[in-house]
Amino acid sequence: TVTAQIFAPFAAHLATPMNRGRSVGIVMSGLLIGILLARTVSGVIAGATSWRVVYLVAAVLTFALSVACRMELPSSAPTTRTAYHRLLGSVARIYLDEPALRRRGLYGALVFASFSTFWTAIAFQMADQYHFSQTVIGLFGLLGVAGAGCAQVAGRIADAGWGRVATAGFILLTAVSWIAGWAGGSRIGWLVAGILVLDLGVQGTHISNQSEVYRLRPEARSRLTTGYMCTYFVGGVTGSALAGAVYGAYGWKGVCLLGAVFPTLALLVWLTEARWPLRTMARG
Repeated sequence: TVTAQIFAPFAAHLATPMNRGRSVGIVMSGLLIGILLARTVSGVIAGATSWRVVYLVAAVLTFALSVACRMELPSSAPTTRTAYHRLLGSVARIYLDEPALRRRGLYGALVFASFSTFWTAIAFQMADQYHFSQTVIGLFGLLGVAGAGCAQVAGRIADAGWGRVATAGFILLTAVSWIAGWAGGSRIGWLVAGILVLDLGVQGTHISNQSEVYRLRPEARSRLTTGYMCTYFVGGVTGSALAGAVYGAYGWKGVCLLGAVFPTLALLVWLTEARWPLRTMARG
């Protein structure tokens, strides 16, 4: 999680303004595909051995990644000499000073809450309704690769100036995915369709958000990432926490209603910024 929040602003820093969204999209595609494959691989490993082996493999891979980063990534001089505790304090100031950051953080939090709601409760549903094993449940993570591939497309759309419109479209896809998710409570085909559309909407929204946030203050992209991702993960934690409670009380249909509420709220917030021109040109 920490590494991902370093890679994305670093890619934005190295890219030209006209290609920033595309560059962030490429990096995020790799990160998202890794996240999705991790679900599948961990499920297979846990099913074949034990859950402890999953952590051992993760530790070895993390060490290998650190060595590769040290050898391959270019060096980068800091953009500020401020003390670390002052940098942390400045994150709050930037968050308060940048309404676009707050808005994009809210979009991300609500959509990620929907995503976390689904992936927290779906394991319960697959085990209860379909009686799938850990290995089979993990394989469903592969379906999200389609959504991860959308990251590059979302980045290019943002570079072309249509990030605001694309954001609304991706949020709408997230909301619509729960219709298929509802039907997927008893029909596996609909469940697969819901996963595909949900991941497409969530990852597209995330890349659109990041592309817009990184245009705000080129000298403070890491701090922009901190403000955005803190809000983003608050949404994820909220979705996960509520999903378990709602599933226990109301079952899968209750989860679907909960999951659809989050992107619906995000769309209502988006309507407050819908204005002409819808297209915005890249800057910074």
